[in-house]
Amino acid sequence: MSFPPRLYLGILGIFILAGCTTTKPPVKTETPPLIIADMEEAPLAAPDPIPVPQPELEPEEAEPLPPILMPTPEPVAEEEPIAPPAYVSGFKDLKFWQGADPRPALTAFQRTCKSWRQQPQDKWLVKSRPIFGQIKDWTPACLIALDISAPSRGDAVHFFQTNFEPHVVEETPQTGLLTGYYAPEIEVRLKADKEFSEPILARPPLLDTQNLPREKINAQSAKVLAYGKPIDVFFLQIQGSGRIKFKDGTTYMAAFDGHNGHKFIPIGRLLIERKELKKDKVSKQAIEKWMQDAGVDKASQLMNENPRYVFFKTEELPKSGQPKGAAGVPLTPLGSIAVDDMQTPYGTLVWLETKLPVKGGDFKGKLSGILVVAQDTGGAIKGKYRGDLYFGAGLAAGAKAGVMKHKAAWTLFLPLPLAIQAQAQLAVPSPLS
Repeated sequence: MSFPPRLYLGILGIFILAGCTTTKPPVKTETPPLIIADMEEAPLAAPDPIPVPQPELEPEEAEPLPPILMPTPEPVAEEEPIAPPAYVSGFKDLKFWQGADPRPALTAFQRTCKSWRQQPQDKWLVKSRPIFGQIKDWTPACLIALDISAPSRGDAVHFFQTNFEPHVVEETPQTGLLTGYYAPEIEVRLKADKEFSEPILARPPLLDTQNLPREKINAQSAKVLAYGKPIDVFFLQIQGSGRIKFKDGTTYMAAFDGHNGHKFIPIGRLLIERKELKKDKVSKQAIEKWMQDAGVDKASQLMNENPRYVFFKTEELPKSGQPKGAAGVPLTPLGSIAVDDMQTPYGTLVWLETKLPVKGGDFKGKLSGILVVAQDTGGAIKGKYRGDLYFGAGLAAGAKAGVMKHKAAWTLFLPLPLAIQAQAQLAVPSPLS
């Protein structure tokens, strides 16, 4: 209930007057109980009522003050939870996947899996690039792969589509240069003669000798494993490993055992600069022909312009007949690739879209897709999308490897959990964007 202002003033005056009158409070005494005998006590008269002052009414035109209303808060709309981005398979985007044969890649991957068994499961493939995960992230796929024997093409396709997903690391095109290499098999002799005059050397025990440039290294620099033709030995060093076959048919692996630390200079590039060969026709076969036509002295001078010198060790020929790569596992023809392992770690699966030679001497090549495993490296293989495809051992493999030099688009194959995680990270916008 609310009162008009004037009524408040009247009531306030009454209380002010009352407060100015002083009265003594009555003294409280105990009164003994009244004993009534045979007579009745006359009833006490009721006191007169105290008049209560009535408030004066305000004129009718005075309106009560409006009540103070509290503002009603606006309803807050409930935010819908943000759903994680749905994973979209990338196999449909691989142009040549339907016609590819990934059996060599499966064989190569199985060999990597066997080597990973001997390593700590929490080891990062490459610590600076966590997208590739740890060995344990690849173990479930490895266990399935190692249970597959004599796979058909369909078995291999099913395995990769079930356990892996293609993943594009960056939005920009991932295109690099792809060349080829092989394991040459060269004829050798135990003793030098006019034809077989170039030594195949073991690594020198003294570091000072090992670090000499090519032109100063000779048969007196270290133990001689065998003698071969100068051109053959030179290309054995460029390939990094191969097979050496003696006159009686005995064959060993000549495995890479270090180099002299000098820069690798491609002699093919030198011949192009001197206009001795055309850029689109440079191959191992073309360089060999130039050397044969130029003669021993000029060929030797050209080879010495590449100061890099590679040393070898002999090993028993493995059952696969293929050399081991830098990852320590036998290479698989058309299933292994040499990479810059600081950019693409050993064991990584890479899908390449490029031109591949159909036969020896096929410079043009055919557009194709191929799945490979990173298992080797090389002195000239540097950069994120730089690769060297292993074609196998022998002359037929060399005839194709020698003409392989094309651009290639790279796509990683990651185990499914890693691929989903990587795609989710790409879907989250950067706080700086």
